[in-house]
Amino acid sequence: MQPAVSCTGRSRSEVADVLRKIGPRIENYGLNTWQLRTLYALKKCRTAELGGHIDACDSCGTLTVSYNSCRNRHCPKCQGNKREDWIQARTTELLPLPYFHLVFTLPDCINSLAIYQPKIVYKTLFEATWETLQSFGEAKEMQMGMIAVLHTWEQQLSLHPHLHCIVPSGGVNKNGQWQNSRTDGKFLFPVKALSKVFRAKFREKLKAKSPTQYEHIR
Repeated sequence: MQPAVSCTGRSRSEVADVLRKIGPRIENYGLNTWQLRTLYALKKCRTAELGGHIDACDSCGTLTVSYNSCRNRHCPKCQGNKREDWIQARTTELLPLPYFHLVFTLPDCINSLAIYQPKIVYKTLFEATWETLQSFGEAKEMQMGMIAVLHTWEQQLSLHPHLHCIVPSGGVNKNGQWQNSRTDGKFLFPVKALSKVFRAKFREKLKAKSPTQYEHIR
């Protein structure tokens, strides 16, 4: 189905419209239970299926019916404004200098652990990432910083835990002065070296939390 486009160039159709058009056939597309659950939530969002509430004006008595939101984090209706608000809030924290985008990804062999022990896996991901950046900063005698956002799914809604990090191009040295990590600004730290240290830190931290359960991790 091609989405309808208005004279302003913006689509009049929504994701929910496409899902309703597909109907029960969506179960024939080989999607897993998490993907189907998310799509069903998007389809029901702000419809009578989720119930609603009535608002009344104290002055004129006008009644307005509002349907409830699905509150699913993948829903463009529920999370779009929150995402923009979060981005705007973060821009006030940015320093007037270059930033680097680093992504720390977990291998597929961790997926089953992430499903049954998400708190342990994701907490360890944050810890290992931060300690990795800290160790590289300390090697250059400076204190690093970062903004990190956890993504647990990829665009196709398959489980794919990874951490997006926005990292300034340097840090504060022992004299309290700003110091760039590199003078050419091409990259923050060598990727292979970062990967090696991160992998070792994540592995050891995860095994320390439950040695018998995670002893198969290499």
